[in-house]
Amino acid sequence: MKVSIIITCYNLEEHVARAINSCLNQTMPEDDYEVIVVDDMSTDRSWDIIKGFGSLVKPTRMNKNSGVSAASNEGIREASGEYVVRVDGDDFINKNFILSMYEVLKWNNDIGFVYCDHIVVNENLERKQSLNTLDMLLDHGAGIMFRKRYLESIGLYDESLRNREDYDLILRYIKNFNGYHLRLPYYRYFKRSGSLSSKSE
Repeated sequence: MKVSIIITCYNLEEHVARAINSCLNQTMPEDDYEVIVVDDMSTDRSWDIIKGFGSLVKPTRMNKNSGVSAASNEGIREASGEYVVRVDGDDFINKNFILSMYEVLKWNNDIGFVYCDHIVVNENLERKQSLNTLDMLLDHGAGIMFRKRYLESIGLYDESLRNREDYDLILRYIKNFNGYHLRLPYYRYFKRSGSLSSKSE
């Protein structure tokens, strides 16, 4: 297995199917990647929706609501791919996202992670391109493909953190490994009114 996509979900029944479908509809050959969906003990219909995809995904449910860090680590531990990428359950990705990111890491051993630009989508489905920077990456942590063994070498996500977990992980990662900015808007970042990302801005 070359790439593992890890979708984390908590109470996202209106959005998680879109996220899963975008990950399944990739130009990379289906035998080369897997989709792992980790439900963080949702109290809505999210888990039923996830299970409805059957063998197309690898569904996992946390024993208790533990936060994004713990859910992400659970997905990484289950991943069989050499590379991993995390997708939030309310975001979605372009069909060329996985193959393009994978090719960068495959042919460049000196690169430890690759990240792309975003299309920010609001609740009215209005889209706006957002160019990424390393500083912005520290804020949202979206649209990144890592080498799994490098994540393991720094101890994965800090499960004591309930927010800013990406900031902490990426700071530790870039101390040891170089990144590459793929200037293509392949990650669809969904901004809900009242969400943590909107409030932090």
